[in-house]
Amino acid sequence: MAYIGMRNPKFWPITARTDGSAITYGTAVEIGPAVSANVTFDMADNPDYGDDIIIDNDKGVNGYNIALETNDVKKEARAACLGWKPVSSGTPSAVTHYEITDQAPPEGGLSYIRVKMFKGVRKFEAFFFHALQFSDGGENASTKQRQITWNHPTMNGTGIGVYIDSTGEAKYFNWMEFDTESAANAWINSQGGAA
Repeated sequence: MAYIGMRNPKFWPITARTDGSAITYGTAVEIGPAVSANVTFDMADNPDYGDDIIIDNDKGVNGYNIALETNDVKKEARAACLGWKPVSSGTPSAVTHYEITDQAPPEGGLSYIRVKMFKGVRKFEAFFFHALQFSDGGENASTKQRQITWNHPTMNGTGIGVYIDSTGEAKYFNWMEFDTESAANAWINSQGGAA
């Protein structure tokens, strides 16, 4: 089995979140053409020793970080994911520029599809992260030279554990595998309440 692609990252703005209930999301915002998503889990590791051995260990997931790299980030996605504020003027009102402020970025969900192949059979893995906050990976620019080095924008997300049902367990993301991309997209839409 080999991972051979990634597609269609979307941000799902959270409109309501209450412990013990499903999260309510707004309309999904397409972020930009996918390049990569690297998820790193923050794991507990707290062994309890006795008689010179580990008797117990708390090794649960405390959270995660995700580095999302895209070919571009649409201006609407920057506003939705990062909280950049559009400033408008004129009649009819038109956005003149975006302001970056000291306000915390909004919480939202994240979805994307990972493509894999095994023995010539292609599958589509759908991911839906329940709640996270993004920060901008930084701004850079460089002059064009004889050889181009492609620079892609990145956003770094911090996962938030959420209690979306009565189990008392903090949940981070859902995952499902499908035979077709359309089925994977339909499942993602159902996770975001858009089905």
